[in-house]
Formats: sequence, structure tokens, C-alpha cells
Amino acid sequence: MQYQNKFKFGNIKVNPESKTFVIAEAGVSHFGSLKKAYKLVDLAKFAGADAVKFQAYITEELIDKKFRSWFKRYKSKEVNFDFFKKIQLYCEKKKITFLCTPHSNTAIKWVKKLNIPVIKIGSGELKNYDFLNRVISINKPIIVSTGMHDVNDLKNLNIFFKKKSFKKVIFLKCTSVYPSKYDLLNLRNLELFKKIFNNAIIGYSDHTAEDLSCVVAASLNYKIIEKHISLDFNVKNAQDWKVSLDKFGLRQMIEKIKQIDKIKGSESLKLSIKEKKNKIWATKSLYYKKFFDKGYKIRYEDIEIKRPGNGIKPDNINEILGKMIKKKLTSKKVKLQDFD
Repeated sequence: MQYQNKFKFGNIKVNPESKTFVIAEAGVSHFGSLKKAYKLVDLAKFAGADAVKFQAYITEELIDKKFRSWFKRYKSKEVNFDFFKKIQLYCEKKKITFLCTPHSNTAIKWVKKLNIPVIKIGSGELKNYDFLNRVISINKPIIVSTGMHDVNDLKNLNIFFKKKSFKKVIFLKCTSVYPSKYDLLNLRNLELFKKIFNNAIIGYSDHTAEDLSCVVAASLNYKIIEKHISLDFNVKNAQDWKVSLDKFGLRQMIEKIKQIDKIKGSESLKLSIKEKKNKIWATKSLYYKKFFDKGYKIRYEDIEIKRPGNGIKPDNINEILGKMIKKKLTSKKVKLQDFD
């Protein structure tokens, strides 16, 4: 089965030839504050991100209460459907695509109501096929992060989508360590992902503390880059800030990625107007070494090759060798009309 590899999220196209699609991952960095959520949207917009993404869940559906410390941590950041609806409307006002990751069954219902263009699935849903079935039933494109997935997990994930004949899937390479060290990233996995997920768009979800890995991923042709953002740093009982950028850091990262997209260009080999002009002075033409009289038969020794390249090209030299000059030369630049 070949996966779909052409999408349109909002007004932005995502395909093998498109520019890199950058998602600013706000997650739960709003800490339950709508005011902070709006500021996170502003941050993403200021930096030039294509989309800003939040995470939705009901804590009781997500974490066992016996796991007290994590339950308490997530509960403090839990928000309701109206919260996300307000963010979505604010994103529309700011003209930036709103995305959301559901982490519980109720949250899946929320993203369906929100009618977002693509649904993100976190790495934590590894082998949670019931959850994936619920998301697939919405029939929207999905983006799946693959942190903590080994090769067999990836192959099984591929088998799952193949059995469902569900082709609208984008896969993100991801390392689920906060923060990730460079030697854990293995961005060369791109080729492995392409082999397993035939024809699919492959992106990268980053959990390092800087932007270098995102820039490298963009240069390697990962088509979607997801990077965490935050307003607050050095926050107790939180981890996302450790892998986040502020508005200036994200803006710098996106500017670098834009330059990379320009450098990569396209697969077509078409000369620019400037290069065509340079071709004239940088290449060479055929010239006579001296002036010859009428009736002289041109030999190889009579020709020199030098700039500019606005005359007969060196690879056409055999067209004039052995030919007779029809009248006395007035220019050392070789012309076909010089000969009978």
C-alpha cells in the first residue's frame, strides 16, 4: 500500500516538493491559563510557524490515580472543550493553523467537533490500536509520532494502517527523551522510514534543547518539523520547557529552515537568467590565432579556444576543420559564414 503524500492544511501544501511545514508545539505550556494560551499562539505567529498545536485530555482517562505525582501534574493543566474552541477562534483571527493532539477518548470527540485539518497522535499511543481506530473513524489525515518505537513496532504500525486501508498518514521520527542528546537522534532513519512507510511524508518531532537538529532534519528533507515552545522556563514539576524555544529562538530556527528550503530548491535542472548570462563570459568559443586570406584551409593548429562563449562552441570544432575560407578575415572570432 502506498500512503498519500499530498496534503493541504489550511492554505499550506505539504508534499515531497513543498516547503518545510513547521509546527510550534505549545502542548500544555499554558498551564491551564487561556491568557497564556493566547500568548503561545502569538509566539508561534511572531516566529513564522505554519501551525500551533496544543494537547487535550481528561486526566482520569489518561492516568491512573495511583500514579499520584503525574496525575496531579496533568490535572493542574487540564482544560475543557470551550478552552480549545476559544484558542481555535483566536488562531483563525491570527491566521495560523490550529492543531491538537488528543490523549484520551473524550479528547478525540473534541477534535472531531473542532474539525481541525489534521489530527496529531502522540508517541505514547504505541500499540494502542483501539485509540487509533477511534481517530481513523473521523476520516481526517493524521500525523503519528514514533518515539519509543523500534523497527518491529514501525512494521506493525504499517501493517495496522494497511489492514485498515487508511492512507492519510504522516509519520514523524521522534526520540522521546527530555531533553534528547544528539547521539540519540539518528536522523539517518529517514531512509528506513521511507522504506517501511511506502510513499509517506516523513517529518521530525524534536526533543532537544536547541534548534540544530531541526535545521539538520529540514536539510535532510524531513517535510514537517515540530518544535516545542514555551513562555516559561525552569518550571518545577514540568518537562516541556527543557526542550522548548522562546519566540526569538523559534523565529531564528524558522528563518534558517526557510533558507534551507531555498538552497534545496527543486529536482529540475533549469538555468536561472543570471546563470545564463554568466554562461557567456565563463565559457569559451573558437577563435583564429591570426587573420587568414581567402582560400586558406583551416587546420587544428590555426584555432585557439578562449572566452567569451558567445561564438562557436569548442565541441563543434570539427564543423570548421578542413574548410576553405571564402574571403579575407576581418575578425578573429570564428563564424560559419567565413567558409564556403
